[in-house]
Amino acid sequence: MKRLIYLFLFILNSCDQKVEEISNYQEKNGRDYTKIFEFDTVKQLKFKLEPPIRYSTNSISSSIIDGEEIISYLDSDNQSILTFSSKSGELLKNIPLEIEGPNGVGNIGYISAHYYLNNDSIFLYNRQVSPLYLINSKGEIRRKYKVTDYSGASNFPVPNSSTMSPIHFWNNSLLFSCGIQNYEEDFTGYPSLLQLDLNDGEIDYLSTFPEIYSKAFWGAYFKYDPSIALNTRKKEVIISYPIDHNVHVFNLESGLVKQYYVGSEFFEEIPPYKNDPSFFLKRNPSERDENETNHAFSSSEYRGIIYDEWRELFYRVALIRPSIETVISGDRRFSFSIIIFNENYEKVGETKLPNDKYDPSSIFLTREGLAVFRKDLYSENEDMLVFDVLLPED
Repeated sequence: MKRLIYLFLFILNSCDQKVEEISNYQEKNGRDYTKIFEFDTVKQLKFKLEPPIRYSTNSISSSIIDGEEIISYLDSDNQSILTFSSKSGELLKNIPLEIEGPNGVGNIGYISAHYYLNNDSIFLYNRQVSPLYLINSKGEIRRKYKVTDYSGASNFPVPNSSTMSPIHFWNNSLLFSCGIQNYEEDFTGYPSLLQLDLNDGEIDYLSTFPEIYSKAFWGAYFKYDPSIALNTRKKEVIISYPIDHNVHVFNLESGLVKQYYVGSEFFEEIPPYKNDPSFFLKRNPSERDENETNHAFSSSEYRGIIYDEWRELFYRVALIRPSIETVISGDRRFSFSIIIFNENYEKVGETKLPNDKYDPSSIFLTREGLAVFRKDLYSENEDMLVFDVLLPED
């Protein structure tokens, strides 16, 4: 009987959406492309954890410090930043983050992020309360910046930096991807890219959500979370939106924006939850919308983009979600792939990876390739972090 009720709700929801479909799908550079590269595992990174530390982070990345590659991650459980030697796996530092007092950064929570510029300049963004802190290797606050405002009535964009959309450093400024604080009927002009000048603390919004977001209501908030990559040589920021097959390229000098279709071969249409962009105004915000939840976990999306400066390639992560019938039955398990494209925005590969082995939310670039977290090995031994390093090879 319960399944019949779910099926009835699904049919009602489907009938409600039988209007003009919103789509920018195309075969070329999606399913139709010349495959040159396939990912192969070339090595593993291993980092030993000492109890009570466990791997729970929204922010892990690599940095080159004095010629050596270090891996840093924000430990939200223990309110600290850990750094490891990429070469030896040795723990180099455990930087405590105080909650209160003169060096208090507040309770950072899981959704916060960091950027490790050097051993004495570490940026910490507390997403829960919005300040950005510049701290040293002892966890002492050197400066504090305001990057958004949760207090007023205005719908300010919210920096959504994470492992899959890290903070980037450019020309003595920091670049953040921005999600939404609240839904809008029209996203024309709504910022998706924020630049913070580290000299004077001034904020500039550089790019805005594409038109497709104003054509429909896309449902869950994470469908509005873009990801960014930075090509310093070309002075370009590449923006990937979850529900858009196109990638958007913003030139930091000219301000020009271009878009290029770079889609997955494993899914075509990305349907909105409702074709009416103002649908959110018609529902009771205090009531849970089960249909929206089912839609969110059954519609595929793009979840991150990375630029590989050593190989001059881009990697775009695609989440391949199950059918809505499967989700309604209680199974939300999904698979994922990594799309490879070159600086001419030509797709040259796509590799599907097993989701029971890898974590698609914990992928970052190293000098030797993409480091992808082995969640299967961690479930067997929580004292050891293991990342497979994947290299695109022809």
